[in-house]
Amino acid sequence: MTETLCNDIVITYLKQLHLNRMARDCESLAREAEQRGLGYLGYLQALLEGELAQRHEQQLRQRLKAAAFPYQKRLEDFDFSQVPCIPKVQVLELAQGAFLAAHENVLFIGPSGIGKTHLLMGLGRALCLAGYRVLFRPAVTLATELEVAHKELKLPRLLASYRRFDLILVDELGYLPFSKPTAELLFQFFSDRYERASVAITSNLAFAQWTQVFGNEQMTAALLDRLVHRSHILAMEGESFRFRQSLQQQSSQALTV
Repeated sequence: MTETLCNDIVITYLKQLHLNRMARDCESLAREAEQRGLGYLGYLQALLEGELAQRHEQQLRQRLKAAAFPYQKRLEDFDFSQVPCIPKVQVLELAQGAFLAAHENVLFIGPSGIGKTHLLMGLGRALCLAGYRVLFRPAVTLATELEVAHKELKLPRLLASYRRFDLILVDELGYLPFSKPTAELLFQFFSDRYERASVAITSNLAFAQWTQVFGNEQMTAALLDRLVHRSHILAMEGESFRFRQSLQQQSSQALTV
């Protein structure tokens, strides 16, 4: 059997086994291994490392796509010096994902414009990179999905699909009040994940004000009891980043006039 024919057969076998990276690189790596005197095991190791690297990258892309981030935010780009009340070390520890194994929650509470969504999405992205399954949903979008599923008698199926995610990020909970039926659906969603899987939430309201959103005081108290239990609560204070940037832009424009 000629070397060319042997290579063709090997490539065919690798493709049949869906080892596409190995099929692509096997000839070039064989020549490199021969030049470097790596031997059979060294050659095999190089092939497998390339295949594993490609699969890791593909899985990462799939996790980021499934997370449905509206845009990308990284923890590395967050200016912790502007919000000194948030301990950077604690946020970076959360990004390692240990709290997910304990089914704990993360709550970012504070006024608008100080970076809650940035931290939420940055934390979610970091956990995607660490291999966890994450889903991002604005609170209004989550409520709409629950309403539609309820009307179509598919709520149990939707809740089961949410359970596939290690962490669900719920952004801007508290900006709009919900009707009684919608509030009850959200309560069912959070109850379904209680001590089963984690959520991370941003809200502009202090806990005492959550009745404004969910209406019923008893249900709100029960919801908070579930969310706050075994949670990491990060209370944020400071001046709005967007307001500060607007002032800086106005100052720059005034100087150029």
